[in-house]
Amino acid sequence: MTLETRLETKMQHKSLRDNRIFTNSLVVILGVTWGLAFVAIRTADFQLSPINLTLLRWLIASAGFLALAPFFGRPKQPVKRHHIPRILVVSLASVIGYHLSLNYAETIVSAGLAGLLISLGPIFVVVLSGLFLKEKIGTRLALALAAAMTGAIVLSLNAGLSFQEITGPLGVVFSAFMYSVFAVGSKPLVKEYGALPTAIWVALIGTVFTLPLISMNFITQIQTLSTITWLSVIYLALLSTVLANVILYLLIGNRSVSRLSIQLYMVPLVSLVGGIVLLGEGVTILTVLGAILMFTGVALATRKN
Repeated sequence: MTLETRLETKMQHKSLRDNRIFTNSLVVILGVTWGLAFVAIRTADFQLSPINLTLLRWLIASAGFLALAPFFGRPKQPVKRHHIPRILVVSLASVIGYHLSLNYAETIVSAGLAGLLISLGPIFVVVLSGLFLKEKIGTRLALALAAAMTGAIVLSLNAGLSFQEITGPLGVVFSAFMYSVFAVGSKPLVKEYGALPTAIWVALIGTVFTLPLISMNFITQIQTLSTITWLSVIYLALLSTVLANVILYLLIGNRSVSRLSIQLYMVPLVSLVGGIVLLGEGVTILTVLGAILMFTGVALATRKN
């Protein structure tokens, strides 16, 4: 091997290593950003109703997506008429379905519990992919569902909630299901129109769905918000929504989706630790046991080997 060939090979290896470091850094940033979102929601819920938090977050986020639209919002091809119902369902599920139910749930459950229960999302994705996208479902998925559901029950019982308060964990589970509807439903749209255009227009259409929820109570609550609540909402809107989506689709465009598996475990761990450190939430043996069962379910559902 000549000196020139060795130098060229060395440069290629360095480029691959640098790209891997950059990609892994983005995955870590994404996981931490989304994990801390559960802490921010719990904080904002002290002063904002679930409806008003959803409204304020997405009104601010939509301004960010509108700023991105002239640069990244042009679809790869004109929108087909038969895709319009799918676009509307995905928009409704990703904005109102997911966020409104999660905001309500965190008025009852802790940020850590919400972050752990939301881990059901990837498992629901696999189930819906098998039902609607004809992807294979086998024994592994059945075991994943059993482990995850058992973990969810353990976590919910450990929270010591009354019968009326059990709607909190159920709200998180419903959010996880809405996440799966959005994730599976958007796959054909991303293929047809591109990742970023899909993300931008789904967000903007979803924000339009929130507008009928505006009331005088929305104006009244905004006028009394503390600084920490405003910071929490801005974090949720600009970092956890706009920036996180840009990072996510940058990774997808870079064909680094396989490395996102670590994010499935980072988000609940960050939310759990963030709740303990920032909000003083507790942790018990049952919390650890429930978390292990949840992570086992996610691993079984998402790993091929």
